[in-house]
Amino acid sequence: MDDIINYITSHQFIIGVCAFVAILIIFFLFKKFIKLVLLFILVLIIFGGYLFFKEPGKMPKSLSETMQRAKESTRSVVEKGRGVYDSVKGVYKKAEKLVTRDIDKQLEPDNKPAREK
Repeated sequence: MDDIINYITSHQFIIGVCAFVAILIIFFLFKKFIKLVLLFILVLIIFGGYLFFKEPGKMPKSLSETMQRAKESTRSVVEKGRGVYDSVKGVYKKAEKLVTRDIDKQLEPDNKPAREK
């Protein structure tokens, strides 16, 4: 493993090729994701059109109710997500304090002579 790392760091062209390949992979994955989102939006539009032509008088009422329910559920999910984020952030801060304290202990100069160890 060390040989591979040494080889890559000594040959800068390899790093450039790897970065280029990584960018291409990310681009194509993102491109497929955009196509998937556009397809999903198209399906929603077609479904909405079908519902509108099926019962035109009922569509605006059910659509507004659906949008209201979607807003409320999204709001509750966001609030839960914020709670999870805050709790994880608190755990991270506690762990960071413990780790830095332990590292500081390890880095303190040892005043004991070598014979007493």
